Amino acid sequence: MDYYSASKANITGENVAPNLIKVYVREVVSAARGKMSAEERAALPCVLFLQGGPGFECGRPDADGGWVGEMVKEHRVFLLDQRGTGRSSAEIVRFNEDGSCKVAFEEGQGATADVHMGRMLAQCFRADSIVEDAELFRKTVLGKEQKFTLLGQSFGGFCITTYLSMHPEGVKEALYTGGLPPYVEKEAAAFDAYVKLFERVRVQNEKFYARFPGDVERVRYLCEYARKNEASLPGGGRLSAEVVQALGFSNLGTASGMERLHYILENVDVEPTFAVPLAHKLLIEIENAFRHFETNPLYGILHESIYCNGGNAYGGAEKAKAKLSGTSFDVDAALTTPGQKIYFTGEMVFDFFFDDIPALAPYKGVLDCLKSGDTGQFRRLYDAQALSANDDIPVACASYVEDMFVDFDLAAETASRIAGARVWSTSEYMHSGIREDGARIVSKLLSYVRDEDPIR
Repeated sequence: MDYYSASKANITGENVAPNLIKVYVREVVSAARGKMSAEERAALPCVLFLQGGPGFECGRPDADGGWVGEMVKEHRVFLLDQRGTGRSSAEIVRFNEDGSCKVAFEEGQGATADVHMGRMLAQCFRADSIVEDAELFRKTVLGKEQKFTLLGQSFGGFCITTYLSMHPEGVKEALYTGGLPPYVEKEAAAFDAYVKLFERVRVQNEKFYARFPGDVERVRYLCEYARKNEASLPGGGRLSAEVVQALGFSNLGTASGMERLHYILENVDVEPTFAVPLAHKLLIEIENAFRHFETNPLYGILHESIYCNGGNAYGGAEKAKAKLSGTSFDVDAALTTPGQKIYFTGEMVFDFFFDDIPALAPYKGVLDCLKSGDTGQFRRLYDAQALSANDDIPVACASYVEDMFVDFDLAAETASRIAGARVWSTSEYMHSGIREDGARIVSKLLSYVRDEDPIR
């Protein structure tokens, strides 16, 4: 069953009227319960899944296994397309003839398009607004007496932490999978978080090159080729050395990701003169690695906003990488030393994304507004005092020791600030564990919050 709920865009400012956006929620139940009456179904406990991101809709269930199959044994499962994604008013942006951005559901802006767009994104499409959408759905569709079991993957766990801070009355129990946010008391945590994450990324690079030592030369060649030639990708993007580095974005830290990355690079034919064009298949594979920005640009635009907890954290990735000048993360420095590895970067969004990736180029002005702080105050996302006073809501966290997206040490620090949180620390999975073995992971977490697996 599908649900739509109208939620306020809650933008404030001169000549800006409040507007409504559509929020989409999909309900999943087991086939055996498909013929239940509405009353019988309403009596079932409810799970709300909060998707990773920011800026991605929920995956569409297409099989009876995994974490969904496990959860529907007892629950109704609700898949929320977070505002601005999927079927939840996803087309939030239109473009004027000059290429500037215009808010799709706004007419007559009191400021320039980019500034207005930046303000809207900063104030209306982050975790606090996502939580308010979920609460509106809970109260108006399910009823105020119904509470959610929250399941949050990656950024979805950041949203859970906001939920526990803002609306604990709507939560029955909370399950995190690789998503404990770092530095919940810092106003702007991106720089500090990325300094730690770059060390995790370095370790993953070393593992990759240990498995595929022949790729050291291929990566060096590809980066030097990009420095020597004006190379374009088939869709119009620019093949820069930094784009090559960014192939680590979703490959180094997920199951089978190293294999995917290697199979892209095996299409590199090292040619000493750098005069032979790169293989078309290679260029297509590189372009495909960033294709998600075409349908989900919010992921790039709002990525560092998840670290804005009352302050402006934008520019954190750039500053953290700048500290690594002269290392293997520095392409030009590495190319001066024969045989030196060039490291891939991780799940960070850098300024060059908005120059070299065509899908993000129209938003460069929006990004500049967000970075400058001209978009208005970023609201706080976490209440450390409320988290430490969490006496009634059971919390369980799957925390992955070798996670390249959410630093394990910082996650442990946050878990210690949530009263009653139990942590399952494991190196069995990467950040994508819920996709590979979701049934086991959610079953383990449920046993924690329900004391079926006693504290030891």
